Amino acid sequence: MRSVHINLIRRAVVVVALLVPFTSAIAKNTYYQQFGQKAGIKAVVNRFVGYVLSDRRISHYFATTDIPSLKSALTDQFCQEEGGPCTYTGPSMSSVHRGLGVNEAAFNALVSDLIKGMDRQHVPLDAQNNLLSKLAPMESQIVTR
Repeated sequence: MRSVHINLIRRAVVVVALLVPFTSAIAKNTYYQQFGQKAGIKAVVNRFVGYVLSDRRISHYFATTDIPSLKSALTDQFCQEEGGPCTYTGPSMSSVHRGLGVNEAAFNALVSDLIKGMDRQHVPLDAQNNLLSKLAPMESQIVTR
């Protein structure tokens, strides 16, 4: 009886080991789906950038920005981060933000505008949190003061 129990446990471990990569791919794909795929991500980015441009706390940082290029780059970046088929090919965060003097308050305002954009597009909270967890480490490359 004990050997039957051990064999069942071994089989369960093998099954779990085989499923982990598969379930990780499903989870990533699920976040992408929860955003509404690329069209949904593009809609979030459009709202987000609209909020940023009207946000007096941070709009001045974007005064000379090519907005269509920004939206395209953000769409690819968010799509990639949420497990979609996109590839972000833009510059590094540190090179884009070098010399801008972005402080923590400005970064927090930007994040607030992103959350507002995701909320307005009805992105589920777990997908929002996944994206924010991927973007949060970039703070040290963006905040320079």
